[in-house]
Amino acid sequence: MTDLLTFAANFAHSLVNGDSESAHKMLSNDLRNKLTVKELVTQLGVLADDMGGITGTGEPMVILEEWPDMSASDRAMIYVPLEGDVYSEAVTVTVSEADNGLTISGIEWGRP
Repeated sequence: MTDLLTFAANFAHSLVNGDSESAHKMLSNDLRNKLTVKELVTQLGVLADDMGGITGTGEPMVILEEWPDMSASDRAMIYVPLEGDVYSEAVTVTVSEADNGLTISGIEWGRP
């Protein structure tokens, strides 16, 4: 499970630190085809604006390891806190396994 948490944390760190290209490369093929680098940055920017800016990330935690509509390649939904100047939010990612390793196959912005 540690590798899944680390992978999700690396995704969030890449986004927060402005390495959107690296974050985009972590997306599954399907999600990468649906979401451009610019759109990924824009989605984070909308959340960051609401937060008064993002100052860092917190410790990721597993929310679910099983859910009704999970695919055979899904491994976990992981919640990564995003610390802000005004208040904190989060990004929840679905981490899946593909032939080339772990990928992000789903993204939900904000606290659930």
